[in-house]
This record gives sequence, C-alpha cells and structure tokens, in this order.
Amino acid sequence: IPLHFAQLSEHTTAQTKGTTCTAGSDLYTACDCTVPPMEKALVKTNIQVPLPSGCYGRVAPCSSLAVKHFIDVEAGVIDEDCRGNVDPMCCN
Repeated sequence: IPLHFAQLSEHTTAQTKGTTCTAGSDLYTACDCTVPPMEKALVKTNIQVPLPSGCYGRVAPCSSLAVKHFIDVEAGVIDEDCRGNVDPMCCN
C-alpha cells in the first residue's frame, strides 16, 4: 500500500526508502535534537501520514542505530485516525 506523507513545514526532510525492497521509510528530524544517555525525548519530524482504513502505522528503530548506538523508539504506533505530526519517542 503506497503511503503519501505530507510535509508540515519548510524544515521537513522528505522520507526516503533505502531500496525498493525496504520494509519501511526512513524518517528524519525536523530540527537538531539530542537525547542524552538514559533519557528519552519526542523527536519532531514535521510529517503527517494519512493511513488507509483498517491500518495503523508503526515507527520502529533503524537496526543500525539500535545495534551501534542503543537508540530505541517507544510509543511508535500511529493510529488510523491520527492527523497530527508524527513525533516518535526516542530513547537513548
């Protein structure tokens, strides 16, 4: 199912796909942010993604970030009726 991301500001970096076989899209922060060790923070993406009926979205950690830097994502579910900014909770 193709998804259509909306960019909510001029500071938004468009999502990308690593390859045609990649399971998801890579998201980017809308501004510089630092998550100190042993802490967590909401990370702004300034994107919105309308989801098809009966579907939900999920923000998951990039495997290389998880393995190399212990970065994880909490509260990564995007509900079908969510129309706001996608702001994943990142943990360091």
